[in-house]
Amino acid sequence: MKKEKIDLIYCALFHNLGRIVSRSLGQSDDIGLGKAWLKKQLPQLNLYEDSRAGKIVSLADRIASGLPDDRKVMSDKLFYPQADIFNAFKEDKGSRYQKFEVLTDDSELNIASHEADDISQDCYEELLNILKEKLQELPLREESLPSFFNLWRILFSKVPLLPGDKELGDLSLAEHSRLTVAFATAIFDYLKSQDQYTLLDDESKFYRESAFLLASFDLSGIQDFIYNIASKGAAKQLKARSLYLEFMSENIVDSLLEKLALSRANALYVGGGHAYFVLPNTEATVAALEQFEIDFNSFLLKHFQTGLYVAFGWAPFAAEQIMKYRYGSVASYLQHYREIYQETSRMISEKKISRYDATILRELNKGGKQSERECEICHAVGEIEMLRIGSEDVQNLCPICRELRGFAAKIHTFDDTENPEREDYYYFQIVEGEEGLPIGPEAVLLAVDEDDISTSSRLYVKNKFSTNNAAIHVFIGDRQAANIEDYAGLSQKEIEGTEGVAKGIKRLAVLRLDVDNLGAAFMAGFSKQEGGSYNTLARSAVFSQQMSLFFKFHINQFAKDKNLTIIYAGGDDVFAIGSWQDVIDFAVDIRQKFIAFTNGKLTLSAGVGLYPDKTPIHLMALDAGQLEEAAKENGKDSISLFNERYTFKFDDFINEIYKGKLKDIRKYFSGQKERGINFLYRLVELLQLNDKEMYKSHGSSDDRRMNVARLAYLLARMEDEANKEEKEHFREFKNAFWNWYKSSSKTQREAELALIYYLYEIRKV
Repeated sequence: MKKEKIDLIYCALFHNLGRIVSRSLGQSDDIGLGKAWLKKQLPQLNLYEDSRAGKIVSLADRIASGLPDDRKVMSDKLFYPQADIFNAFKEDKGSRYQKFEVLTDDSELNIASHEADDISQDCYEELLNILKEKLQELPLREESLPSFFNLWRILFSKVPLLPGDKELGDLSLAEHSRLTVAFATAIFDYLKSQDQYTLLDDESKFYRESAFLLASFDLSGIQDFIYNIASKGAAKQLKARSLYLEFMSENIVDSLLEKLALSRANALYVGGGHAYFVLPNTEATVAALEQFEIDFNSFLLKHFQTGLYVAFGWAPFAAEQIMKYRYGSVASYLQHYREIYQETSRMISEKKISRYDATILRELNKGGKQSERECEICHAVGEIEMLRIGSEDVQNLCPICRELRGFAAKIHTFDDTENPEREDYYYFQIVEGEEGLPIGPEAVLLAVDEDDISTSSRLYVKNKFSTNNAAIHVFIGDRQAANIEDYAGLSQKEIEGTEGVAKGIKRLAVLRLDVDNLGAAFMAGFSKQEGGSYNTLARSAVFSQQMSLFFKFHINQFAKDKNLTIIYAGGDDVFAIGSWQDVIDFAVDIRQKFIAFTNGKLTLSAGVGLYPDKTPIHLMALDAGQLEEAAKENGKDSISLFNERYTFKFDDFINEIYKGKLKDIRKYFSGQKERGINFLYRLVELLQLNDKEMYKSHGSSDDRRMNVARLAYLLARMEDEANKEEKEHFREFKNAFWNWYKSSSKTQREAELALIYYLYEIRKV
């Protein structure tokens, strides 16, 4: 990247610092104060001597905000906190505010509240003090850009661009600054390619120019690549395969931006095998996109056959299409705004339908003849070699699975007492070459110690805001408590009434969870209020970043102290495996925090399956996926546990079973040493036989009435057998159970699941 563009990036990034300086002085926002403050900190700075750069940055700033002028904060709202992005989301207007904080590695989920705690003048002074210190440490060079972007995220993610403003009060200064950089560099490249710098003197004319591209990609085949593996080594590779694909997406983003001489600021969102970019609409950009897509798919074909495929789409747009005041009506603005995304998505969909040309298809048809053997993990053919993994049997493995074996052995996120020299790897590098785990054309992925970092390669740091190295910061849900094969055993625990004895069915559970209707929410979530005027590119970018932090950063905190492994956490979906009690607790925890985080404006659906520890990964993934689908079909905002019969609305499961009937059952039976498991199974059976739908194949209504008599006899007998101290407790349970039994089918199924849950807790195997 040339110095002229690097200087422009820093100009754009620093442009709104005047707002921080002004508030630290108790004054209304003055952009000019930021330039003066910077000049004082860095006397050698000459970023603002180029008048053309100044015009580009001012133009980019207005496009990023979507407003025609530099609006200032009202004096009585100078210290207002940042409004919650979900206030303007969906139909119901919100009035919540974010709590101000400087982000750290230990930052917990920031749930907005109705309390508007001011960001004081002292807070703004402290932000400047931190920034002042960092400016002395970081040179204003290209390699420092990731560190500066991360610094802005740390300091200004909870600082409003314009406190108390209806239009800009929920946009962070951090995200607005990144967007300003993205638009500034795109404008720079566009004007240079067109040689039309006179457009800077006529902003209205420039707004009509299709100067930008909204670009996106979709990496297909992610879930099959991770889950559709079957062998003894599959479980050990599972986490590595997921992490590998996370870095493949990151590599696609950064390799493309590198070819275009752009910065990470031009990537609006990265996650779940998808990304969005703001790019300059030039012939060179389109040519680079086309060639990059060809080259990367050639790499994917070579190493994965048709298992993975990346499709790019893009659409040109003018600034006025994302600036609503340029239209006579909000409806007209919304139509033009949505067309940008729709055209981009349409191109991707068309490519995914017809992925390969005739030449490639002919080559693919020859693929099966290259080898008589296939990889025992992923079933790929070609270049298969026999390898022995430790003391296990010899395996036939493809090149990727051979390298993933080594990668999996090197990375982990839990203490290994058998091998204390192993440590968690936070740093990853993508280097040129063929030796290692292929991650892209002529590039390999390495997990490295901090002492072994190469200065000439692209460096990533995982799940950390803090670092001593210039690195691209990525956040990945990857919490791991133990080896997957150990989770079934870890499900045996001491429960109330069994002190000193570990009980519980030896099973592990798989959770598959997904945000309901996220695609529609992204496209139209901000179009429900004020006629759709809140639907802006900036707000969509903030929304995406918020969702990404929830599922990629904070989700690791939700998994803390739970025996589970997060295999995959994309932009909106989760796959986790662990001891079955902890997996259910985890699902409830995620759901409750997500509802609080989004103010109830988005929901989740989840499937939880229960399996013996030797069950193949791909079968567990398939079954849990079917349970997740059953939850979706239940009107969404639901959870399906163990089998589709036990599918409930999330609130019903949490309140009526998890915190209700299950607690009641525990309360009584935990102190009853003599109550047999057979008695509990008999209660479950009688509940099932009382279910009209389930009983259709079991007999007549007379038989059903007979079961009522059997239940009455069973409960009466158990009450008679109880000792004096137990009788009162049992009478309470008997009355509660009769109420459940005589209630609706839904209540009966709730009781049935609560009993089964408790039975799983107290079984010995």
